[in-house]
Amino acid sequence: EAAEIIYRTYEYYIYRYPQKRFHGKTANQVRQEALTAVTPEQYPIAPSRKIERFWEGIEKSKAKHQAQAQQ
Repeated sequence: EAAEIIYRTYEYYIYRYPQKRFHGKTANQVRQEALTAVTPEQYPIAPSRKIERFWEGIEKSKAKHQAQAQQ
């Protein structure tokens, strides 16, 4: 029963769910277009400020640890 639910969820998101990032197309429509196109259309991932802040924090932490190691 769980496997059936997982499969149906997967099927919904791939074949039936239009996504804003694909300009209203489903993932399957985008894939089919990409397979037939000479130059597939690009759908870049929108930048996320939350993720950028996360990586900035990592870089600050690395710099702090490097400075402590040099002392």
